[in-house]
Amino acid sequence: MARQRNVLLGHVIQAVVVAWLCLAPPASRAAEDVWRTSYDAALSEAVAVKRPLLIHFYGQQCPPCRKMEREVLHQPEVVALLKDRYVAVKIDAGSPGNADAARLVPRFGVHGLPCDVILDPLSGKVLSQSEGFQDLARYQTAAVRARSRFDQLNQTVIVDRTEEKGPFEDADPNPPVVLGEPKPIVGLDGFSPVALYRKREWKAGRPEFAWEYKGLTYYLADAEELKLFRQQPERYAPRLLGCDPVALWESDRAVPGDTAFGAYFDDALYLFRSEESRRKFKTNPPQYTRIQHVLKVDEVHRMVTLDRGNVRR
Repeated sequence: MARQRNVLLGHVIQAVVVAWLCLAPPASRAAEDVWRTSYDAALSEAVAVKRPLLIHFYGQQCPPCRKMEREVLHQPEVVALLKDRYVAVKIDAGSPGNADAARLVPRFGVHGLPCDVILDPLSGKVLSQSEGFQDLARYQTAAVRARSRFDQLNQTVIVDRTEEKGPFEDADPNPPVVLGEPKPIVGLDGFSPVALYRKREWKAGRPEFAWEYKGLTYYLADAEELKLFRQQPERYAPRLLGCDPVALWESDRAVPGDTAFGAYFDDALYLFRSEESRRKFKTNPPQYTRIQHVLKVDEVHRMVTLDRGNVRR
């Protein structure tokens, strides 16, 4: 009799557990749905639905990461925001076998965990990047602002011409001032980094096949090159943001190199400001390539190139 009661009790407990799982709060199930685990799949989805891509880098042994997991990432407000306006993916940067982490951590310059990168998948522009724990309010604010910037970058302006003035009417003496996006800083003088890497060919890229990497915009020659560059920009882009490694070593100044003075070492492209600098590099490449210096575009010294009529960094 006791055995029958125990069996019956076991069935009751099992039924309760199943019912609890079926009736779990919608937010928890939505949280599981909103976070992807494959970067390539998430990127393709973001391009297809024309939404920004939020990449969350974390580590299993990282206490701030676990805190964000508990207090932020699965909260109903965050889940709703991501589900409606983003495509989101988690990358375990602490796992040595994670292929996505191996290529994305250096690409985005991730130096601390947790780290959140918000990417415009249509242009490759990084809309926002932050490292360290963020509370719920800060996380929501950053996501809303990045989405707003994404909308501004990708909005299509439709001009209504139904009320245009006739040819003899006076034009508006105070037309509105429209501020456009700042012009991108074009890397490699507009030459395709993929063609240079794969064929050692200086081939002009095209603006319609552009992709941003670490604050610089690179032009590719066609859709196939664009696809390759998007997958592994760190392979094709010049090291040190195209700055002269010799000048950086000797003066600790980030001076842009020139495409006229380039050299490959260890399958990586370096640019130099002069032939003398390139010759000096070739005498001892390891000395200059061991530089542990993380550069950002705004650290590169601006200079004007008069013969080309543009500003280079």
